[in-house]
Amino acid sequence: MADAVSLSTVSLQEGGGQGVAGRSIQVVSDLSPQEQLYLYERARRLKARHSNSQEADGATAPPLCAVEDADTPEQVADPDSTVYLLFMEGSTRTKESLRNAATYHGVKVNEFQAETSSFQKNETITDTIKMLSVYSTGRSVFVIRSPIEGVCRWLQTAMPKHTDRFGLPTSAFVNAGDGRYTHPMGEIVDVFTILEQLRWSRASLHIALVGDLAHGRTAHTKVDGLKIFGEVRVDLVAPEAIAYPVEYKAKMRSNGFDVREFDSVEQYLESSAGNLAQVWYFYRPQFDRCGDLAPNAVSKLQDMVTFRAEWEDRLPQDVRFFQTLPRDKEHPIVPLAFDALPLNTWDRVANDSYYLHIVFLSMLFGRVGRGLPVAAPPSACQELELRADGVYPLARGFRGSEQLPSFMEPASLSTKDHRRQPERARPGGAVPLKDGLVVDHIGRSCDAQSCWRSLRMVRTVLGWSKHVGSEGVYNSTSQPSLRKGIISLPNFDFETVSLADLQVLASVAPGCTVNAITASAVAGKYRLGLPERIYNLPSTRCKNALCVSNPQNRQRDVVALFERAAFYETSALPGCKAGDYLFLCKYCQWPHQYNDIWTDSQAGRGLQHG
Repeated sequence: MADAVSLSTVSLQEGGGQGVAGRSIQVVSDLSPQEQLYLYERARRLKARHSNSQEADGATAPPLCAVEDADTPEQVADPDSTVYLLFMEGSTRTKESLRNAATYHGVKVNEFQAETSSFQKNETITDTIKMLSVYSTGRSVFVIRSPIEGVCRWLQTAMPKHTDRFGLPTSAFVNAGDGRYTHPMGEIVDVFTILEQLRWSRASLHIALVGDLAHGRTAHTKVDGLKIFGEVRVDLVAPEAIAYPVEYKAKMRSNGFDVREFDSVEQYLESSAGNLAQVWYFYRPQFDRCGDLAPNAVSKLQDMVTFRAEWEDRLPQDVRFFQTLPRDKEHPIVPLAFDALPLNTWDRVANDSYYLHIVFLSMLFGRVGRGLPVAAPPSACQELELRADGVYPLARGFRGSEQLPSFMEPASLSTKDHRRQPERARPGGAVPLKDGLVVDHIGRSCDAQSCWRSLRMVRTVLGWSKHVGSEGVYNSTSQPSLRKGIISLPNFDFETVSLADLQVLASVAPGCTVNAITASAVAGKYRLGLPERIYNLPSTRCKNALCVSNPQNRQRDVVALFERAAFYETSALPGCKAGDYLFLCKYCQWPHQYNDIWTDSQAGRGLQHG
């Protein structure tokens, strides 16, 4: 929210930092609120300088933020830098606006033709980008529209080492629409034009989103794009079949937006007379993505989100209409006659996009905005967790929880830690040991078969099958109705266990207990919880069929990576039982329950946490 982050006094820092240069933009929030305001204010000034009209759209309004490098021209003027337009789906407006903006800058502009490219020879996106990125001595900016989701986030992860190897500036990757997920380039243009219509006031916004809110990419990005406004009211107008996904509604409300819902345009007009939005955004229905719909159902849904010409006199004064383009020429949801009315704002968006894209590319190339504040570096705890090659001393020092990674906690040692359990002490049993490592509480579950599967996974993934030892499934002493697995590795040098090993163990066997044994005594005991990240493990994959990491998309270089998040209700998991956590795919943000990230559907079934 605008007031909460005190954006009215944004200024640039001295010292020539990198700003947005070489950054990748997968979602709107990859640009900080400060960076968004700088982009909008700079584009506003650029348009004012090049406009022949004397429009009164807030020409005298105060600036959105300070622009301390206002005297620096936007034009990059560097023939050694390149803009690549990689559009694997059809586009006219976004692509042509960016092409012309890139031409303005005097950089090389290359359009990559996917239909005649090496993609047709089963080359991965990563290999293609590696090749293209070394064809310039300056920075390359890749603008990508793809039916596959999360491409820019993956390339942001994979490519810096490649460009560093050749001594090249870091490439920037810009999402110009991916699959059904998001479209930050479209959103920032929308917000710029909305600001223009509000005469550059961010105090409040009342907007109606009408039509196919289930599949409209810029409808989804409104959740983040509208956060620069102070007071936001959103009216969602869509029948249930194409309604706004529940997770986006929840996020809007958590952002402090006032959200109302209506089934049809007619209901909205009748029930909200005198309280209608000043900005209406219409999303063309994409019935091809709705599954099997009867012809009469399609007609009914179309009618529910179509604005009729006879309703014009019921609109508030100075209302503005936006709509996604291209529109359906046979069934337009905004009357064609409205093209000539002052409420037509969709034509203005095309003009605004050109100026916005000029400034945006200038920022990505590092020409302007270099002094904008940068994000804080990761905390010490995050750095510790990412230190994958370090040896972690399990038995000495490091007893304090403040020195442990987030997924580990020390367990208190008591006399029962040395107690012999008769069924485990017979020949071949898991304990006791004189020296070595014991991992307890593996795959705790009501199902013994599930425990055995978890034991096999631990041995396989950590490479412990090469060690002599024993394993078994036993009744839990604290909860006799549950079973648990135990692995015993005598004479195992636990001092060689790395932090990466512990994180992998926590990933495949959350809730397990690690016991370091020396001279028949437990020298160190730790409980492993679910880690904040699960990545680069066999048998994991994102369930989203459109994700760049999903195996069916044959991007063999992409490593599955999941990040832990607090549980929330989501349309991607209908009927999902509430729990403590979900795991979100790093690239496409698709939510998963823990058990669902494994390709072996039995791997985590029945697992009990806690």
